[in-house]
Amino acid sequence: MTSVIALLAACLPIVTIGYIGVCLASPWGRCTRCRPGGKNRTCLACNGTGKRPRLGWQLYVYARRLHRDGDH
Repeated sequence: MTSVIALLAACLPIVTIGYIGVCLASPWGRCTRCRPGGKNRTCLACNGTGKRPRLGWQLYVYARRLHRDGDH
């Protein structure tokens, strides 16, 4: 059990850095509400585009705005 926890702890930074790379390379993901049918013009979550910002990108933008507004 200890070796499994150690393996997970060793893989966590690799997975995190990989997800950060995906968010920086492609910040837009598919809309979870429109996914089965593709673009849904009446979807309020994505405004009918079928694309929504990824969670990692939203967190990055939030942190960037906190930093920017905190400097004033």
